[in-house]
Amino acid sequence: MEFQDIYSDFNLKEIEEKVQDLFPQWKFSFFQLVKEVYEGEQKGLLELFFERVKEALVLELQGIKDVFITIVIVILIASVFHVFKDFFQNYQIAEISFYINYLMLIIILTNLFSTMLDIGENALRTMEEFMRIFFPTYFLIVGNTVGKGTGLAYYQIAGGVIYLVEWCLVSLLLPSLSAYMLFVLMNGIWEEDRLSLLLELFQKAIKFLLKVMLGCLTGASMIQSMIVPMIDRVKGEAVYQAVESIPGIGNITEGALRIWLGSAVLIKNSVGIVGCLLLLILCAIPLMKILITGCLLKMTAAILGIVGDKKMIKCTNHVGDGIFIIFQTVCYGILFFLVLVAITIYITNGGV
Repeated sequence: MEFQDIYSDFNLKEIEEKVQDLFPQWKFSFFQLVKEVYEGEQKGLLELFFERVKEALVLELQGIKDVFITIVIVILIASVFHVFKDFFQNYQIAEISFYINYLMLIIILTNLFSTMLDIGENALRTMEEFMRIFFPTYFLIVGNTVGKGTGLAYYQIAGGVIYLVEWCLVSLLLPSLSAYMLFVLMNGIWEEDRLSLLLELFQKAIKFLLKVMLGCLTGASMIQSMIVPMIDRVKGEAVYQAVESIPGIGNITEGALRIWLGSAVLIKNSVGIVGCLLLLILCAIPLMKILITGCLLKMTAAILGIVGDKKMIKCTNHVGDGIFIIFQTVCYGILFFLVLVAITIYITNGGV
């Protein structure tokens, strides 16, 4: 059977249009991408992905370098006032100058952290929108190729994934990072690191919660895979036997049905793979921006730690840790999607 004939049976025009709306600056054909994966040619999809990542790297490196030059200058100036304060007849002049620079650093880091937080939230909301577009169509294909029970079961789990992204990540975890930033600033004001253990506990709690959510999703998917697909396969075998028992044309009809379903399963897998890579492309720019910002902050703190003021360096380093948590949160949102699609593809590869 021809790929185009089977593909047209699923009526994917609506998802093609909606997915294209999410990539207004990119010209590509969803049908062509699925066809390439179906035929074992992923070159076009991989080129699209790496071109997107390369463009993101160039744009973001140019866009944030000025911010980090400003941070370096502020820390160095404050360090000069701190080191040479003994040369001033009035120590208060040096202290006031130092805290003015520290206040400037706080303003810069707070704006930078807030920007990264907004980027992470927008990435998760865009991801949620993509899931709402992709999951109904994809699990409809699963239901048509493997069985309605399997498609419905995994669609319910998909609803749980959207809930995890929408409520747990966007409404709970990311807003809590604003409190983390407040603790970082308070910790930098005091002479001693009174909140260092609290900041460490905060980081561990968020990472643990992300792992628990991923474990719950994986466990629910695996439990569903032990029951529902087997029921659909038993029903499917009954259908094959009923078709095969038709006098004269039973064997031919049953063979054609198996060929159609086998091709449909390949299209299902191809659509799933294309969906995964499109989501990665969609999140490439915000992820790269958050990652580069976090890396540069950590590098700045590490290099200036030799000559910079201790409080400023620790504040910069902790903000870098917070930005990495934003990066991990967005990555886990993507991972929820990838795990569900990967388990669905693996479990339903046998068809019905």
